[in-house]
Amino acid sequence: MTPGAGSESINEEEQKAVSFQITIPLIVAVLAACWFIVVFLARKTNPGTMKLALVGGVLAVVMVIDLITVMALSLTITAAIAIPLFVAAIVEFGFIIALAARTFGGRVSQRAFTVGIVAIVAAILIGVVLMFQQLTPAVFNLGFDIILIALLAFNIWSHVTPRPQELK
Repeated sequence: MTPGAGSESINEEEQKAVSFQITIPLIVAVLAACWFIVVFLARKTNPGTMKLALVGGVLAVVMVIDLITVMALSLTITAAIAIPLFVAAIVEFGFIIALAARTFGGRVSQRAFTVGIVAIVAAILIGVVLMFQQLTPAVFNLGFDIILIALLAFNIWSHVTPRPQELK
């Protein structure tokens, strides 16, 4: 083995670790930006949604600052760090559900609502098949990711009420 070959694999592993450390705060920062866009758009038309989005955006900014601080200081993630971040993520998801319910509640047709439910259930079933198939273990992670995203989507979509049907 040449001396250069070992250092290249270490560099690749370090690059993957660094990109992962950048990805999570970046995703949360984009979430915060989306909240503040909602604040800007709803400032005159819907004050309740604006307040909800403002609190969600501030919470996301606090999470970004916390994540960047943990990664910059190379802190070991303990319960004192993980539990508040987990609680903040759960609260943030609750804000997303509330925003979806306020935005789409009563505005989605019954047909579109049903199509959404069927698509989400189909995604869950596809994820289950990918997780428990026996041909190759390579798609296990993909199946898990599909199930996770579909369950989160179902949690959001189940809080949206379809528009009432008109009686003829």
